[in-house]
Amino acid sequence: MAAAPMTITLRVTGKAYQRLGQMARQRGYSATGYAHLLFEAAFAARIGQERGDPVTDAELDQQVRLVFACAGQGDTAAIAKATGMPEARVERILHALREAGRRGVS
Repeated sequence: MAAAPMTITLRVTGKAYQRLGQMARQRGYSATGYAHLLFEAAFAARIGQERGDPVTDAELDQQVRLVFACAGQGDTAAIAKATGMPEARVERILHALREAGRRGVS
């Protein structure tokens, strides 16, 4: 059984919040949904560092791309090829993830 999602409250400057909101709107997300994606990418990178995995800029870039791809910001054909899933299934999954992100649901 999956653990229930927890809420984390963050304080950011007005300028950071404004820019986050702009970036989120450009991608069709709420500021909260987009902040969630950014957190997931950063957290994945930190876990890798704690495991002792070598971390390079290229690896961090890849982790960020993967998180955003899972949220629908990637090419469906490339994701299908990498995962071995049919592209139609990838499209359905990405659609569901986009909708959850827009609602700020994790």
